[in-house]
Amino acid sequence: MKRLGFIFALILLLPMAAVGAEQKIGYVNVSAIFEQYSAAKEAQQTYQKELEELNRQVTEMEQAIQALADTLNYKRYYFSEERLREKQQELEQRKKDYLDFRQKAEAKAAQRNDELSKPILNAIEEAIRKVAQKEGFDLVLDSGPGIVLYSKPELDLTDKVLQLLEESRSASE
Repeated sequence: MKRLGFIFALILLLPMAAVGAEQKIGYVNVSAIFEQYSAAKEAQQTYQKELEELNRQVTEMEQAIQALADTLNYKRYYFSEERLREKQQELEQRKKDYLDFRQKAEAKAAQRNDELSKPILNAIEEAIRKVAQKEGFDLVLDSGPGIVLYSKPELDLTDKVLQLLEESRSASE
């Protein structure tokens, strides 16, 4: 997979080499920016709190199902056939409700993660563009997926992008 990224980068760079023009290429580590950016940290905390609440609800449902299953196992001989059938149907319905809730909760969590991440990723993208234009870079790569195998440290724009993001955030608050 890394090899594919390298080949892709090489294909992007070949036309520039053929033209012979001086090209300025930089890179950023978007993953590192996302991990260090204060707004991303806050969004992650918000997401974790919401995820904990969903997990709490899932755990409660699991415990209720387990309690009902235990009741059926240990007290099945005390129930009439009709009452036993009712309890088994109740258990099956709770299992179905649990699976439905869990599926919806996972979809809701993924959607919420996207909602929280999208504006941050857009801000990161905008900051990369601004830094690249200010510094005169023609191309900026993301070093996260392994496309950049070696580069001069001065071509790493990660800290500059992170600094711009934090300054922009402080100015808007």
